[in-house]
Amino acid sequence: MFSSKLLRRLYTGYAAIILISMLIVGILLTRQLSENSLTTIQNSLYARAELLAEIAKDSLKGPPSVAINNNLQARLAALEIGTESRLTAISIDGRIIADSWEQSETTDNYLQRPEIIAAMDSGTGITSRYSQTLQQMMIYHATTVTSDDQVVGYVRVAIPQTGVDVQLVQLRLIILLSLGIVVIAALTLGLYFAKRFINPLLRITETSEAISQGDYSRRVRVEQQDEMGSLASAINRMAEGSAQRMTDITLERNRLTNMFAGMVEGVIDVDQHQSIVHINQVAADLLGLSVASCIQEPIWEKVRFSEILTALEETLNTRKIVKAQMRRPSVEDDQVVDIYAAALHNEDQESTGAIIVLHDISELDHLERIRRDFVANASHELKTPITAIRGLSETIITDTKMQKDVRRDFIEKIHKQSLRLSSLVTDLMTISRLESDHLENSFESFDFVGLVQSSINASAEIFQEKQLDLSLDLPDEPLMIKGEIQAINQLIYNLIDNATKYTETGGSVNIGLRIEQDKALFTVEDSGIGISPQLQQRIFERFYRVDKARSRELGGTGLGLSIVKNITEQHGGSVSVESQLGRGSTFSILLPLD
Repeated sequence: MFSSKLLRRLYTGYAAIILISMLIVGILLTRQLSENSLTTIQNSLYARAELLAEIAKDSLKGPPSVAINNNLQARLAALEIGTESRLTAISIDGRIIADSWEQSETTDNYLQRPEIIAAMDSGTGITSRYSQTLQQMMIYHATTVTSDDQVVGYVRVAIPQTGVDVQLVQLRLIILLSLGIVVIAALTLGLYFAKRFINPLLRITETSEAISQGDYSRRVRVEQQDEMGSLASAINRMAEGSAQRMTDITLERNRLTNMFAGMVEGVIDVDQHQSIVHINQVAADLLGLSVASCIQEPIWEKVRFSEILTALEETLNTRKIVKAQMRRPSVEDDQVVDIYAAALHNEDQESTGAIIVLHDISELDHLERIRRDFVANASHELKTPITAIRGLSETIITDTKMQKDVRRDFIEKIHKQSLRLSSLVTDLMTISRLESDHLENSFESFDFVGLVQSSINASAEIFQEKQLDLSLDLPDEPLMIKGEIQAINQLIYNLIDNATKYTETGGSVNIGLRIEQDKALFTVEDSGIGISPQLQQRIFERFYRVDKARSRELGGTGLGLSIVKNITEQHGGSVSVESQLGRGSTFSILLPLD
């Protein structure tokens, strides 16, 4: 019932006010009623005394007579029964003339009684004292009896104080009972109204607590059309507005999170204290970090790259966009990362942190390096035959006395260099065609076995010239793949041509074709010069030659294996090589079946 602290405090204060008020009212009411009762009793005693004075006047002003006294005694005894009070007539000298409770022959003198003394001074006297005669507390009221303005005696009326006390006790009990009923009723009504006041507050508090915990679906149900109802309506409107704003914030946050997650760039958000607020997976992977372990951690404790920290410090100090670059050397290719740092601030231009964007340009750097190498190598490869042709032709033109055999030798060399130049241009055009976006438009289904067999037949003369031992392992049934016939034919030709070029006379070449893992596996194995392990990853680069002098002597352009790799990747396949120096090489091509 009193689980609410506010209800306890409110009801305790209310109960204290009621109890204190009722206590004060009870005390004042009891005192006032007691005084009124005593006044009523005193007035009653006064009236009785005045009546008694009129009755006893004749007996007190005349000479003492036993008969008169007895008559008065009888009358007083009769009056005592009706008034329930002690009636006494006292002579001027203090003797009892008549008394309703005892005989008048008593020898006590009453002039020294307090009530008689007070009556002698002021005409009336009232006192409460213990009666030795009656052995109880009594209230006495005495009045002087006068005749012709002369005091002839005194009369006294007395009643037991016990009766008065009983009446006062009964009166106090009635007051106490009435006040108790009033207090109980007031406390009950107070509890009812307090609970009616507190219950909506409890519901509002409970709903507000739920809203603060994120449950924006909760509403306050208050039917009162007062300030409490207005407060409940305001809470409900606030919950609806908060729910809508939270929905918008959540959508915006999810949009930003998805945007950050989908970015190819790494993003790091730091606050004004340089603690990481957000980091996407790309940035974590670039820096070798865990997203969960970075949040709310100082960036200098997690990121160990001085370029990033320097860019962050510079942008926070200057509030300008800072660009830097980070390069991490590696065995294969260097990792190159562009760094962009921008400071963030609020409407008051106070710093709120910074955004760091990491763009991994390693592939672009690698491609740029390949492009530079390609341009340099292509220029060098083209320059060699062009220079030779130009020199030989200029010599023929300027030397008019050149002998015929020398001239013929020069012309043959020019022809040879022109063929080499033609091969270079043809291979470059092939690479350009393969790298275009339109190769897949010419894909068609064809028999891989028949195409391999055609290439072998076209190279039969070379096998015979070098007396190479050719071994074939081809399936009897057609093996259908989908691709560009011209490109696949050049792939087969380049691998067979390399095998024949780099295999000594009398060597062996094994050509195989089979299905492996739902793909067509084409292999060309030779017993040629072989390739060292450290060079096997570079042989597919453009213009790269294992033996440059031997390659030029055999008429190689250095583009054959690059073309093979390009064709394979264009057809969704893969190429690999296994080789030992001096023991030959095995090239394997995996292409998807149709």
